[in-house]
Amino acid sequence: MSFSEVVLIPGADGVDPARPPKGLRIEESAIHGKSLIYRKVPAALLFLIPFTAVWSGFSMFGIYGTQIKEGVFDPARSLFGIPFLLGTIVLLSIILFGLFGRWRIGFSGGVLSVALEIGPFGWTRRLVCDSSATVGIKTANWQKNNVPQKVIEVECLGNKLRFGSPLPEEAKVFVAETLRRMIHGA
Repeated sequence: MSFSEVVLIPGADGVDPARPPKGLRIEESAIHGKSLIYRKVPAALLFLIPFTAVWSGFSMFGIYGTQIKEGVFDPARSLFGIPFLLGTIVLLSIILFGLFGRWRIGFSGGVLSVALEIGPFGWTRRLVCDSSATVGIKTANWQKNNVPQKVIEVECLGNKLRFGSPLPEEAKVFVAETLRRMIHGA
């Protein structure tokens, strides 16, 4: 392991694999091998759930419910309602992920996989890795409230996988250091 691999993860010297930060756990399974699971219900759901219920309820009933109640189809009103319908779908997806979703980050058989899952459904990105892989925390290409965000970056064989910007900083450091150890067999 080179010196550059160690300094890519600031704060990694304090990582204790036996003590993951809040919301993070290590899971072993026959299918996924050793995985890091991050799941935390965001406090923003306390606002988002009632807001979505009121906003979507009024807009969906006002646009589509009245048509169903009257037994009449109005194409103009239905087209007007499409942005409200799409907004409702996005808000409900965010709520479902907040309540039931999780991150699964694992390394097995030389393949790093990062998955966002809601029950049996999910979206996975993979990267083939060997011992030449570097793991670090880098500045992302986007900002939140004018603050540059950090992501976990794994680079191997000329390919990069960047993920984890919504994770708390302590979780990012733990995940990055644990992945580095998994990939390099430390």
